[in-house]
Amino acid sequence: WIRSFTELYALLFFKANPDSSGYDICKFVESEYGFKISYSRIYPLLNELERKGIISVKEDTSKYPPKRVYRLTSRGIKKINQYRDVFLRFLEEI
Repeated sequence: WIRSFTELYALLFFKANPDSSGYDICKFVESEYGFKISYSRIYPLLNELERKGIISVKEDTSKYPPKRVYRLTSRGIKKINQYRDVFLRFLEEI
């Protein structure tokens, strides 16, 4: 369940903040919500999402050190919609 929440949050974050890094997600969650997503949790998840074609990655070399930045693909938008549908069905059951 926690992994699914982390995945959904990452997808929503990239929808609102394209061309952001895993570090950006971790820092945003910590500053806004007061809990930490460990780098050892987020980067394997991002690698998996990239492998599945849900996010794309590029190297941002405009600053030093260079960093990998991510953005949603059309498959990523579909994944968000799937999560939304599951959540709405869950709410109907309450």
